[in-house]
Amino acid sequence: MSKVGAKVIKSTVSGSSKQIYEDEFENLYGSDIIAPPYNLNELKNIAEHSTILQQCIDAYRTNIVGFGFSPTYTFDFNAKDVSPEKEKEAEAEWVRLEEFIRYQHFDESSETIYGYMIEDREKTGNGWLEALRDGRNRPAEINYMDTRHMRVCTKTVPDKVEVVITEGGVPTKVTRWRTFRRYAQMINGKTVYFKEFGDMRVMDSRTGKFDENTPEHLRATEVIHFKIGSGTYGIPRWIGHLLSTYGARKAEELNYLYFKNGRHIPAAILVENGQLTDEAYANLQDYMNDLQGSDNAHKFLLLEVDGVTEDENFKSEGDKKSNVKVEIKSLAEMVQKDALFLEYDATHRSKFRSSFRLPPLYTGEADEYNKATADTARKITEEQVFQPERNGISGKMNTLFLPGLEITLTRIKLNGPDFRDPLDIAKVLGPFVNASAVAPNDLRDTLGNILGKTLEEFPDEIYNQPMSRNSHGSSSNLLPMLKSREPSQQSELISILKDLRDMMEDRNHG
Repeated sequence: MSKVGAKVIKSTVSGSSKQIYEDEFENLYGSDIIAPPYNLNELKNIAEHSTILQQCIDAYRTNIVGFGFSPTYTFDFNAKDVSPEKEKEAEAEWVRLEEFIRYQHFDESSETIYGYMIEDREKTGNGWLEALRDGRNRPAEINYMDTRHMRVCTKTVPDKVEVVITEGGVPTKVTRWRTFRRYAQMINGKTVYFKEFGDMRVMDSRTGKFDENTPEHLRATEVIHFKIGSGTYGIPRWIGHLLSTYGARKAEELNYLYFKNGRHIPAAILVENGQLTDEAYANLQDYMNDLQGSDNAHKFLLLEVDGVTEDENFKSEGDKKSNVKVEIKSLAEMVQKDALFLEYDATHRSKFRSSFRLPPLYTGEADEYNKATADTARKITEEQVFQPERNGISGKMNTLFLPGLEITLTRIKLNGPDFRDPLDIAKVLGPFVNASAVAPNDLRDTLGNILGKTLEEFPDEIYNQPMSRNSHGSSSNLLPMLKSREPSQQSELISILKDLRDMMEDRNHG
């Protein structure tokens, strides 16, 4: 039940901050380091008190970087006008880029490190990665940086930088002026300065000053700031629903305390013309105390009641006592039947998902979905949300990393889910195959996806021509194609055909 009264309050630079969490940078704001608009500590931790925020963040992390990175060519590698020299150079770049992706971090995969960054970015609006260079001054490694400890500094004076652009298909280096930022990190009172990625000037990590005489082990490294929005700091996309987040938390606490304290009083006992004995009164007090807690919510209570004498001045054993009347009045209509504010909570979850533009399917709420509606929701979300996010991150990686790696013919791609159904593809391709409009090599990639194998294209030119069909509807050039292959290749083709036949039979029987 900690942090029940926590609030996100805007930072101040006057030294009289009202933030819930102590800000280590509090006395440094104003001169060089810029204060964030919201308390980053509370934004980072607020997911622990929300019933919907972490699910939305997990959906973003899984669908943006969860499918991995891969190289891709920047041109049509199989085009006929591509020279052998360009193919060889592109293949070499492909291998180098694969190795760069694989070894961006030595203890964790690239997907894990970028996933940490995305979690911070979606919680606080800001994600950070430290970039390290190798002995040849090329990008080599990345490290995760906790957003709670990072702050943005003022901009430096403009500096000349070299960038690589393409002119007529040829990579060309040009010089332009650019203004860089510096960044500060503070942990346990110790401040370390960093420079923006691409700033090649030598900076002292202790002071944030540019000094060519700084010892190598004290030189500042580079960081990459991934933020939401165009401001100095990023702003969480869900910040407009902050109040409803606190409200939903209070509703959860109210329901919890209701069951914890157990104030379940189903009836009132009314005594008329009588009074409780001392023992009965003590039992009643104990009973009320025991009501706290759901385990004691349905105990029975036995009351002993004495009638009072009709004449208060005459008290003896033979006095006539009044008729005692005990009435039990039901209070069931006042007892809470279920948790409070359920509709409020459901509305809050719906509004929160809308800030991420996520359908309920991505947060584990798929009760009302069938296959058709689920596929539609996934495709729209992929098109409108996840693919643009992937393009933004991979685009920044390519812009920052590839010039330093001297790579121009390949680029980094963030993979996404494959919504294609091989059987549906086969149905679509059927008329084209029957019309002899498809060459065997055109279908090798599709066939490999169906069979779960990597299939290379056949080298002979005959496989780049559509297969002609005879009057019986069979492929007239299939047998010559088989005979022209080596025995091992003939076996591969026959095996593939058998696999296809078995799949179609299973499909028909299913």
